[in-house]
Amino acid sequence: MESSLLTARQLLTAVNGKPVGAQKKDDVFFLTVETDSRNVKPKTFCMFVPLVGEFQDGHKYIPEVLEKDASVILLNESEYEKNFQKYEEFARKYPKTFFVRVKNTLHALQDAAECYVCNRFKNMIRVSITGSNGKTTTKEMLVSVCKEHFGAKNVAYTKGNFNSETGLPLSVFRWSGKEKIGIFEMGMNRENEIGEISKILKSEFGIITNIGTAHIGILGSREKIAAEKRKSFDYIQKNGAAFVNASDEFADFCTSDVKGEVIKFGRGVWEEKNGVCFLEDKGLYGNLFTVDGIEILLPIPGEYNYINSLGVIACAKKLGITAQEIKRGLENFAAVSGRMEIKLVELKNGKKVSVIEDCYNANFDSMSMAIDFCDELKKVGKKIFVLADMKELGNSSKTMHENVGRKLNEVHPDFVFLVGTEMKATYEILDNKDNALLFECSNEKTFSEIADKICKIAKDGDVILLKGSHSMELEKLVPILQKEAE
Repeated sequence: MESSLLTARQLLTAVNGKPVGAQKKDDVFFLTVETDSRNVKPKTFCMFVPLVGEFQDGHKYIPEVLEKDASVILLNESEYEKNFQKYEEFARKYPKTFFVRVKNTLHALQDAAECYVCNRFKNMIRVSITGSNGKTTTKEMLVSVCKEHFGAKNVAYTKGNFNSETGLPLSVFRWSGKEKIGIFEMGMNRENEIGEISKILKSEFGIITNIGTAHIGILGSREKIAAEKRKSFDYIQKNGAAFVNASDEFADFCTSDVKGEVIKFGRGVWEEKNGVCFLEDKGLYGNLFTVDGIEILLPIPGEYNYINSLGVIACAKKLGITAQEIKRGLENFAAVSGRMEIKLVELKNGKKVSVIEDCYNANFDSMSMAIDFCDELKKVGKKIFVLADMKELGNSSKTMHENVGRKLNEVHPDFVFLVGTEMKATYEILDNKDNALLFECSNEKTFSEIADKICKIAKDGDVILLKGSHSMELEKLVPILQKEAE
């Protein structure tokens, strides 16, 4: 029989909790952890952690999860004190459910996850990946490479967007700890979020892809972003290593107090040191290079994806992964959905074009990279850009969107569609407004108008770039553009 993720003693100690009612601590048993009541399945021995947010209080879903036989329920001390009679009654009515009072359920979730990692992940190699851009793609590349070396069943990793203050602790609970390596992405939406989730994972190896402008609206400056990202290296010991982009101006700052080895990757690192020799930018078809003399075609385009692959290669070599295994892992890697995903699309006018869909997230750095990539493409037709608002830029938003306009003035695309109220600042900067249209609303009407216009001007071999923050939903334009299957 499986053992509980944590014993009662471990759980109570980790979260500094107090039981509700006269419950037997020895009976505690749970195999899953959820914060969303909809994900609690009947008879799955689940610990439910109700979180309190700006618009939602998870405590109101406790009756629902009780009907699903939740094994353990955490609750805020303030909630218990306000409704203690209700919870004491719950404890009597549901004697098989273990209720635990804690000061803060979010922090308790993190503390419980930290305890689980310390107890179950002792023999697992732990790698963290963060950065302003490219962290998800870098994680997926490293996962693909590690599967070649360790075997697919022996690689644990964060899936989807489970990289936050709640996502990472939920992610670690999904793995048994018997895996040989864990690769965990770290994101942030507030100050010290990286610090909190680093404390949970205590990674032995860490990669910072870059320090850019993502979340500058939250932290205020790239210096503060760098100070936050460097916390992902806090627990690296002497036998571990930190990997940073050599060309990033914050590389030395991020590694200044690292106890382990500091390894830099990037264009500025000599082949004699990293074993990598760049051969050819193959445009839409990726990047060709060698590792220790073995030729590799990375099947995703863009200079920045090549640079991120160098971080993966550096980390893989440190882990003892061979060049042949690196080759298989990188060549088998497919672009993450919504991130520089290239699709050959037949338009409603019968013309076949390449659509570059990069709609998962956007900030000025990633927007510039995507624009530069398209500008450098050779042997293609017209370059048509559909660009939407970049979110979470705070007071910097107007300036950043104006900078996008300046970037467009440099590269001269054949046509530009701008979507969103913040893109108005971009439009105002454009030198040539004859080949640009601004739509302030991101909706079906806008996408239909853009699709009609594109179908009037597009020819075979043209390239269409879709780039914007996820909330702008540019991906909805693709099916409107496409010719319906016969």
